[in-house]
Amino acid sequence: MIKKLLSALLKVAVSLAILYFLFRNIDAGALWATVASVDRLSVAFAALLFIATQSVSTLRWSIILKKDMEVSYVRLLSIYFIGMFFNNFLPTMVGGDLVKGYYLYREGRRGDVSLASIFMDRYSGFAALMVITLAALIPGYPLIKDSGLPAFFVLMIGGFFLISLVIWVSPLHSWVMRMLSRIHFYGINRKIDTFYNVLMGYKSHYSILVKIFCCSVFVQGGVIIGYYILGRGIGMDIGIGYFFLFIPLTTAISMLPVSMSGLGIREGAFVFLFSRAGVSKEQALTLSLMWFAMAAIVSIAGGVEYVRMGRGRAYKGGEAGP
Repeated sequence: MIKKLLSALLKVAVSLAILYFLFRNIDAGALWATVASVDRLSVAFAALLFIATQSVSTLRWSIILKKDMEVSYVRLLSIYFIGMFFNNFLPTMVGGDLVKGYYLYREGRRGDVSLASIFMDRYSGFAALMVITLAALIPGYPLIKDSGLPAFFVLMIGGFFLISLVIWVSPLHSWVMRMLSRIHFYGINRKIDTFYNVLMGYKSHYSILVKIFCCSVFVQGGVIIGYYILGRGIGMDIGIGYFFLFIPLTTAISMLPVSMSGLGIREGAFVFLFSRAGVSKEQALTLSLMWFAMAAIVSIAGGVEYVRMGRGRAYKGGEAGP
């Protein structure tokens, strides 16, 4: 318990330290003028688009689950927003996945299915992100070739490809499992094997894989377009191609479990990347913070739903639900 508390405090400290450094190196007057000049219609449209992408994310999750469980879309939407709430208000982005897994487990008492569905949901989203990144990297390479970013892109995409091989290529997976067989900690090997068996069930369901990938492309593309619309409302006069190159990178960076929900790290990445495209530091920082604030406000609906369900205590099979 103490270790978890210290870890959370450390992540909060990292976020605050980075934000302090960023605010020290910008013009406060220019920042306030940027915030005050934001087009309200752009904010509203970006918020609606964000809600739409989260609704499609829930649809993707329901498609994944249909192979093994029957859970209504409305109930999944409720659980998804609860997960969003915890993602935005806990020091880690994984917290929301744990909460979603808990509620889903209460639905069908299938821990393996719950874990596999959440993994597939995340995996398909990241796969779409990598495809978009590769497509945007071709025309956008001249902008980043003199920085250390190409190496980061190679590591990110290469790492994802390697993990994918281990997951989907049986001989490689068997080799990794033999390495893990030396670990005997609370039956971890048996749990991994059970999870993997459920996961491999998707290999023969190509229609599911295609559908969830299409959903993921819509979700990731919708988020990027939402950032672009919000950026235009702030006064950022750059092409949408920059957003398709930079947003996937900042999304990946913000997933690193070293800060509170990526806060600080994401803002630093925005300032560094968008300033290379001629955007002011104040505009880049405003864009990142406004998107975070918008997502946090939208996710409050998940907090309300969490309280309505009695903080999960009364949520069983069909006892509670939207």
